[in-house]
Amino acid sequence: MTTTIYNLMSVGAYKLFIPKDGECIEIIRKIRWSNGYICPYCGSRDVILKGKEGYKSYIQRYRCNSCKRHFNDLTGTIFAKKRMSLGEMFYIIKNLKNSSINQISEELGRDYRTVHSFAKEVMESSEKDNLLKKLLETN
Repeated sequence: MTTTIYNLMSVGAYKLFIPKDGECIEIIRKIRWSNGYICPYCGSRDVILKGKEGYKSYIQRYRCNSCKRHFNDLTGTIFAKKRMSLGEMFYIIKNLKNSSINQISEELGRDYRTVHSFAKEVMESSEKDNLLKKLLETN
């Protein structure tokens, strides 16, 4: 039996092409904080680093000295409060133009509704979200 590219690209093999969460957060930081840290609540630049998120040690926490609120790298972005990994969300964004939602959900082993919901949010937010715009441009 001859091995084809299609056989190699089984559902399990696609996981090889999903970026690691740590790599994704570095990209988000480079885009989001390119002009320094800014509080998503009050817009102040008087922000200090406040450790890492306990459950996801690659996510940096911050504290705004003006409004005294805490936030992290994902606060106020399309990636905040999602149950999918950052790698999966990046995968969806990258493949949204070339693949169907059904195909992406099968590749990720995720429920169609989960992928569809995130893809819909990406499409609706892409015009007004600068971080998302830059991510879409880099793909």
